[in-house]
Amino acid sequence: MAETKENIVMFPFMAQGHIIPFLGLALELEKKTGYTITFVNIPQNIKKIQPLIPPTSAIRLLEIPFDPSAHGLPPSFETTESLPPLLMLRLFITSPSLQPAFRKLISDLVHEHRQPPLCIISDMFFGWSVKVAHEFGVFHAIFNVGGGNAMTLFHSIWLNLPHKKTESEEFPIPGFPEGYSIHVKQLPDHFHYAVAGDPWCSFLKQMFQDWLESDGMLFNTIEEIDHVGLEYFRQQIGCPVWPIGPILSSLGSKARAGEEAESTLNHCMKWLDSKT
Repeated sequence: MAETKENIVMFPFMAQGHIIPFLGLALELEKKTGYTITFVNIPQNIKKIQPLIPPTSAIRLLEIPFDPSAHGLPPSFETTESLPPLLMLRLFITSPSLQPAFRKLISDLVHEHRQPPLCIISDMFFGWSVKVAHEFGVFHAIFNVGGGNAMTLFHSIWLNLPHKKTESEEFPIPGFPEGYSIHVKQLPDHFHYAVAGDPWCSFLKQMFQDWLESDGMLFNTIEEIDHVGLEYFRQQIGCPVWPIGPILSSLGSKARAGEEAESTLNHCMKWLDSKT
């Protein structure tokens, strides 16, 4: 009997900005480890992901059932790019409803492979997936597709709402080293509308709580750029934090084929060169 390969399950949020880095990581893992990769997403996105996978890749795509209309989303919903802000918020808040279907998907994989996956790498917004992973005794990691410093600001400000506790226009960032501060004008508008206990804050509070149970965090960055942010998470979350970036891929341009791109990699590189 042939030896069963180890299987890694990857589950990004339903947005191109999350799916593309996840797919880039999946291709790197497949190339460097030889493990089988199971890539999970809703049917609306699986159809768009399939053409992005190179013909030489054996990455397996699995659909997880999702009925947009059951959650007040357009029945023809295909991509987050077409959703207005209020419906985007609804998509985030209803994402835990995927948990039963994800549990069944993992159970089916265990039955098929006669062993649990080696690990589950989930999106930061799917913190609830750690419960499913641990039910099956599987290592769980969160992949943050952005940098450590930006994610630290996101985590610290939403967790503490420090701008709501001071009349000063500039305030320190909880958890950051002394001397780091931010001005209220630097905050996006939705931070100003936040109220502790509202649906979005409640969703994030539970998500941050779920992060504490994860076995590790991955960031699409390098230590030299985001050391402060990475150290913040090592202290706040208390699990191993690995910078694994930068994950660069041409998949993003393929996914947006036919669209007017605002910039290209060459354009960005020239701009960076002009700043040195």
